[in-house]
Amino acid sequence: MLLHPTQKMGLDPQLDAIVNHSEKLPAHEHLAIYQRSYIARLRHCMAQQFSALEYALGEELFRGFADDYLVQYPSTSYNLAGLGAHFADHLQTTRPDADDDIKEDWIDFIIELAKFEYDINVLFEQKAEEGYQLADINTPDDKMALLPLCTLFKFRFPVKAFYTGFKNAENPALPFENETWCVVLRYNYKLFIYDLTAKQYEFLTHLKSGMSISSAQAAFKQQNKPDADTFDQIWPVWKQHWVDAKLFRV
Repeated sequence: MLLHPTQKMGLDPQLDAIVNHSEKLPAHEHLAIYQRSYIARLRHCMAQQFSALEYALGEELFRGFADDYLVQYPSTSYNLAGLGAHFADHLQTTRPDADDDIKEDWIDFIIELAKFEYDINVLFEQKAEEGYQLADINTPDDKMALLPLCTLFKFRFPVKAFYTGFKNAENPALPFENETWCVVLRYNYKLFIYDLTAKQYEFLTHLKSGMSISSAQAAFKQQNKPDADTFDQIWPVWKQHWVDAKLFRV
């Protein structure tokens, strides 16, 4: 049984039948050592999966949130890759301002960052085809498709900038609210993250839904009728940028 680190373990009279004594330690102390080691492993895993979030919150506050989460969502698998699957939802449901009329902006940022970090972990670990051919600028539009592993993100805060700033050891400060968009892709077992504009996000969302490039172009023009003619001028620039970014395959 996994107890919260602050809980004390009582002596179980049946414990001796399960765990052996040693010359130096009784059974309950052997079990306590295992328990502490297991909890330390779970904490370490959470800190690895949410390293930018740990930085944003500070180690002590992050550990408090993580410990509370582990009590509510104990590990049920030997594989800890999915340990933090519900962390962002847990932070949302247990937010300290849940009953307040006015919400704290920094909490919304923390929840977005938690979801982003976990989604990146999922993308990195996901199994998918890797032996495809990348498109180049001469590849016809009707022969191109998005990479199998790419995810689009829309944020209320500059989450991508904060995350990459942390990864680059730039010690970023907590940001102010500012809507942003990005795409994260995996190619050859490496992750790439690129900023998007709102219009680029809109167009790629069509492709992500399964549309061909020609269908996505038609849908985009329909939704942006005043700028439909401008798109024909912008598309070659977008295509070159995204081909260079390894976003398309043949």
